[in-house]
Amino acid sequence: MIIRRARAEDYDAACRLFGELDAVHRQRLPWMFKEPASEPRTPEFFAEALSRGDSAFFVAEADGIVGIAHGVLRSAPDLPVFVPQRWGLLESLVVASAWRRRGVGLLLAQAFEAWALEEGASWVEASVYDFNADARRFYEALGYLPLRTIVRKPRAGTV
Repeated sequence: MIIRRARAEDYDAACRLFGELDAVHRQRLPWMFKEPASEPRTPEFFAEALSRGDSAFFVAEADGIVGIAHGVLRSAPDLPVFVPQRWGLLESLVVASAWRRRGVGLLLAQAFEAWALEEGASWVEASVYDFNADARRFYEALGYLPLRTIVRKPRAGTV
């Protein structure tokens, strides 16, 4: 297995993997996610994200692309109450279902973490929807700790 930075030619495999993740989100949060009419991540979007200095994609390659991680660097707001610093936000990590529980996710997370820390991040965080207990357990096993809880109040008559 090879973990490497993603390249433009990884686009189709990336879309396939992100499609698996999107399907889980649509199934569990249909009030928030819907089936798109076309590929939601265009080749232009992917190429632009690959070229940005504050963004990183990593792929796991073994008999093709079997996992992908994407994250960005964030900076604290320029307000005197915040410590000036940057952190890494692991936005997405998905491993093909046939390759789960083989250490692929761990290697992808570690690759993103190493990149973010090399770029000067003070910490790395990930966002996990409450329904995704498996993802929460995965990140907790890697040493991630709860940071905040986001609550929402839907409009009356909606989900």
